[in-house]
Amino acid sequence: MTDKTGKKRDAPVSYRPPAELRDEFRRRVEASGLPVNAYITKALFDLAIPRRGRRPPVEKQMLAQLLARSAAIRDALDQSARAAGGDSRAADALQAACDELAVIRAALLKMMERAP
Repeated sequence: MTDKTGKKRDAPVSYRPPAELRDEFRRRVEASGLPVNAYITKALFDLAIPRRGRRPPVEKQMLAQLLARSAAIRDALDQSARAAGGDSRAADALQAACDELAVIRAALLKMMERAP
């Protein structure tokens, strides 16, 4: 197929890491959450990546898991509050735990760059 604009793309520059560094290279790319091309550009030129990577970084995945676990704890506390009935000391303790979870949730959302 011919190119009607007359402009041709430049030939790609490829990088083949030495065999002994290949696993380390792949591990670092995976941990960065960036595509390989963006990772190499960032590593070589220390430039900001113009758009986000397709996969969230490992840290954001862990934060999301912690957020989900805190929601499960909150649900369990709500069930405990219902089971406690009229015991005011238990209700106060459960409310204090829920308040702490709200602080943790807000911090996790802030770290994930999301609004609470």
